[in-house]
Amino acid sequence: MADREWFLRFRWCGYFRAVVPTSNDPQRERATLLRFLGRLGQAELNAGNAVPLVERDLAMIARANGEPDVQVFVLPTVLFLKWESGEEYQVDMTHGAYRVASLRFDQIEEVLTIARSARKGELRPTEGLARIDAMWRTPHYYGDVGYVCGYLMTTIGVALMLRPSLKALLITALMAFVCALILVAARRRPSWTVVLPVVVSFLLSAGVALGQRYGLDEPPLTILIPPLITFLPGTVLTVSVIELAYNSIISGASRMVAGFTRLVLLAFGIIGGFNAFDDGRVDQAAQHTERLPYYWPWIGVIVFTLGLHIYQSSKRRSFIFMLITAYVAYSAQTLSGLFINGASTVFFGAALMTIAALVIEFRFQGPPAIVTFLPGFWLLTPGAFGLMSVTGIAAGLDTGGDVLDLLFALSGIATGCLIGAFVYNAVLHPRDAGWWRVQDT
Repeated sequence: MADREWFLRFRWCGYFRAVVPTSNDPQRERATLLRFLGRLGQAELNAGNAVPLVERDLAMIARANGEPDVQVFVLPTVLFLKWESGEEYQVDMTHGAYRVASLRFDQIEEVLTIARSARKGELRPTEGLARIDAMWRTPHYYGDVGYVCGYLMTTIGVALMLRPSLKALLITALMAFVCALILVAARRRPSWTVVLPVVVSFLLSAGVALGQRYGLDEPPLTILIPPLITFLPGTVLTVSVIELAYNSIISGASRMVAGFTRLVLLAFGIIGGFNAFDDGRVDQAAQHTERLPYYWPWIGVIVFTLGLHIYQSSKRRSFIFMLITAYVAYSAQTLSGLFINGASTVFFGAALMTIAALVIEFRFQGPPAIVTFLPGFWLLTPGAFGLMSVTGIAAGLDTGGDVLDLLFALSGIATGCLIGAFVYNAVLHPRDAGWWRVQDT
């Protein structure tokens, strides 16, 4: 009798444990889904993805998990998720990219791969959360030594594309080495992020001003811009114009203000450095005494892309695709410059770069397009051009006309990206073009 009574109690307790949690499973799964969407949206914003594309991804993932009533509202610094069905609703809020560390290329690729798998319904929210947590903990593949060497190669690659003299190239490399050491120290001190652009630009410009006092005769901004390449907000400014084109006015305007603020901080540091050791005059009219041969910029593209590959710790398979996209962007801009002048050449570079990146991602299962985009964005130089413009205004050498040219260049890049994506979808996508059949998407 006692055994029978114990058996009945055991069955009842087991039934209770089996049944009661199932009544809470939908709520628990919904909470997990909202948490996954928030973490993934945060990571995508930190990867530099445009707000409309983040909203698209999160909405598609919600539908793939059987929750079509999830509403998504994304800004660069915060995102809101709302689920509502009948009298029930849940709201979740996640801070955006400016509260967490920046992502390297390998991390960006992992984030967008997670998003792509989740959109197709191949990845459950619990698995996605685990992969996102693992992504944040992934160390730099090449360590601090690779970080410094990659930054040095990236700077030398940019300098080669500007064709300086050999002496200016050596000075640029030395300044890049100092800048890389500062960045390594700052990686472990996030509080330095805000003041770092001013401090680094001040130190480097002070060194150039001191060199000019003792006979250095090189264009100062041509020497200064390559070591400051990672501080230039070219990608932020370009994404802001893309968001404005998508009618995301709040996010586009806020990114544009953030980008111009970064340019102002860099210009402030440069002018301060020249004021410390000179009369504050930034001579943009100086000329290189002996420039490198004309073919060195094409070698510079290789050096730049390889350096960025090491510095940003991208996956090994990504390098060749990054190099292809970078050469497409640089070649299109250079060849179009033979027929037209001005900032409009960036339109052709951006359009062909976008087509190449999308073909690599969707037809050859390469890295996400944004990973192969980024080297091309830096090659199209909206950030460097903007720094020259803002510095010229601050130094009293320009009345603001170059800033209008900068905005025209940014619009050209954004329009080129949109046109390139439209051409790919209309002509090269296999759903719309039967002759283009390499691999199913």
